[in-house]
Amino acid sequence: MSRLFTAIVPYIRVNTRNRYILSILITLISLVTPLNAQEIKSTVQVIPNPQLNITNKQILTTLQQSAQQFINTRKWTEETPSLSEKIEMSLFFEITAMDNSDFAAKLQVQVIRPVYGSTYKTTILNFNDEDVAFSYREFESLDYQDNMNMNDFTTLLAFYVNIALGMDFDSYGLMSGNPYFGKAMNIVNMMATKSGWKQGDGKGNRNRFYLAENLTNPRFKDLRNLTYVYHRNGMDQFADNPDQARKEITDALKKLSEQATLLQNSLLQKTFFVTKWPELVEIYKGATAPEKANIVKLLQTMDPPNSARYEKIKA
Repeated sequence: MSRLFTAIVPYIRVNTRNRYILSILITLISLVTPLNAQEIKSTVQVIPNPQLNITNKQILTTLQQSAQQFINTRKWTEETPSLSEKIEMSLFFEITAMDNSDFAAKLQVQVIRPVYGSTYKTTILNFNDEDVAFSYREFESLDYQDNMNMNDFTTLLAFYVNIALGMDFDSYGLMSGNPYFGKAMNIVNMMATKSGWKQGDGKGNRNRFYLAENLTNPRFKDLRNLTYVYHRNGMDQFADNPDQARKEITDALKKLSEQATLLQNSLLQKTFFVTKWPELVEIYKGATAPEKANIVKLLQTMDPPNSARYEKIKA
């Protein structure tokens, strides 16, 4: 069922007249949604590190085009999204080393989703992966199959597509991303002997292993619930009632802060604040003076690395 329909249903009381309205909505959504619609609208960029001397730069362009086509033309779920519901995903590869067909890179992944009732789009994931390695021969076919590593590069792409899908689904329904985070964890287990997929790879705990582990670990359920409350009860209600939307976000953050000892060093909480601190600053600029003082104190306690940035809320 379309996520747009999921977003609309809670705001319609079910009586005889509204059942008729719902039936019309379902019909219209089915008419405007192609049966084979792909779920992802990705933008892939591949650039060399300025200090890297690459004689054949065309291979990077080919790699970029092939990766984008691979993601955008594959059917990843059973969903049939409308054009406006496609998940926007960007992958920015910085190639740091290259030896014939072997590449090392840093990767930034961003996922955004529309905010209901407005033209605003919100970033739901901003993640840096500093330990990427894969092989690619120019013009080779990019293939992928669940539960099988046919190609290190397509397996990497599939991992982040499933993370993106899970984050998006979690933002519309409590724990709705489970199937996709489960697939991402399966990929991690399948790639356990490969560079970049191990528990100790990457920078600290900022790696694919801990990203998938945190998202599938019941210990971090409240962090995932925050994704839902923040977006469905907060951002999606801003157009109609900004004060109530802000309160919903504040209450969710307060609830999370009660588990500070358990969660503060988790990759998932760090990733939430890396992703959301710019938006949080803008959200609370419209709050009352007492509310600003309280939220700045709370955010600085929960997210010390961005402490100075939260001072902008008071400006």
